[in-house]
Amino acid sequence: MNGLVLVCLTLLATDAATSRDHLRMAAALVQAGHVEESLPHYAQAIKLRLDNPDAWMGRGKALAMVGRYRDAIDDFGQAVRLQPGAADPLIERGFAYGEAGDFASAVEDLTHALRTDPSNAKALVLRGAAYAKLGVRTKAIEDFSRALELTPNDAQLHLARATIYAAEGQNREALADRETAVRLLPGSAEALVARGGSYHALGMHAQGLADRSAAIRLKPDLAEAWCARGSAYFLLGEYEKAAQDLEQAVRLKPNYEEARDVLAKARKDLAPAAIVEAKSTEPKATVEAAEEMAGAPTSVPEPAPVGAAVVETAAPPVASVPHHANPKSAALHNQRGRELLNHGQYQQAVDELTAAIEAQPDFALAYNARGFTYHMLRDTAHALADLDEAIRLDPAYANAYHNRGVAKNAAGDKAGSAADEAKARELTAKK
Repeated sequence: MNGLVLVCLTLLATDAATSRDHLRMAAALVQAGHVEESLPHYAQAIKLRLDNPDAWMGRGKALAMVGRYRDAIDDFGQAVRLQPGAADPLIERGFAYGEAGDFASAVEDLTHALRTDPSNAKALVLRGAAYAKLGVRTKAIEDFSRALELTPNDAQLHLARATIYAAEGQNREALADRETAVRLLPGSAEALVARGGSYHALGMHAQGLADRSAAIRLKPDLAEAWCARGSAYFLLGEYEKAAQDLEQAVRLKPNYEEARDVLAKARKDLAPAAIVEAKSTEPKATVEAAEEMAGAPTSVPEPAPVGAAVVETAAPPVASVPHHANPKSAALHNQRGRELLNHGQYQQAVDELTAAIEAQPDFALAYNARGFTYHMLRDTAHALADLDEAIRLDPAYANAYHNRGVAKNAAGDKAGSAADEAKARELTAKK
């Protein structure tokens, strides 16, 4: 136990402990990593002085640190009431709203904060992330760009904006941001994986493979790097190399659904590829030939958890869907549905995901994605029904539990929401 904590304990042993004394003790415990133990001291600080905004803010931050976002929102609300017009309480409450999956309220709070402090980079980043989750990508790019004017050397922010650019099909802009991130973080395997994705999207496959290989050399235990390179090999028709990389990704991360999905397709295509190779004297090395060889689409990454308020910055894209792929394929409908979801076209996304489920009734990924989409449409009943089915089909599906927790909260089921969030954390910790 550090010295500050000991001093505070000595002081609190007397009957003269004040609200500020308890506040100091709570802050010391948080700094020492004992967040749960800080909460009773914050409570006592608030009890002794209800008009102390620092106590409400401190407890709100502690509650957010342990995942109790709804309780944190209440405490930040008290701080907002006690400090009308102050930006910090609004920013913290906006963050908590985002983590709880209420992105519209997050945008509202962060917009109010930016009226008070227009140059607050944290507020711009958080609002940009909330806009991205709402599918309003143009505004997300605007906020990230304004934040980068204030903090031009923030590599993670460059990666975040690149993710939005890539989702909008602005691949050259995404590449520029990712090149900047690699320059700022020369030893980052994640940045190299992301830049490799932009190279592949622009047809620069040699550079893309080189980046993914460099990422693997830097961080051999990064499953996403193996999956990204394996997916690129799959697109290019090099199924044996794809299978080897994807097998390594699964060894490193056994529950890696995207890697497993592409691996199954690579194995399926290994035999036909060998037959074609035996019959042909000239290997097919172009992208067109690779698409011709790849008989099935790959999966797309799992949607970010509904409650995430930070954009995933370096998630590696998997292989693109061949243009001639069977339109009745469940995987293809699932991919199209998720792409529409990411662009905020929710009703069209529901239609595609419904087609995926009709083609494959036990497709847990599609049920989860459709449940997520219904939640964004404010159709809580259908959202819960789909998420229930996703969990029935895959009881270890952490993301589905997380999404159902947010949907239950929207329906007013606080206890059910807390139970699902706890289950999601438990399953995630086992991965």
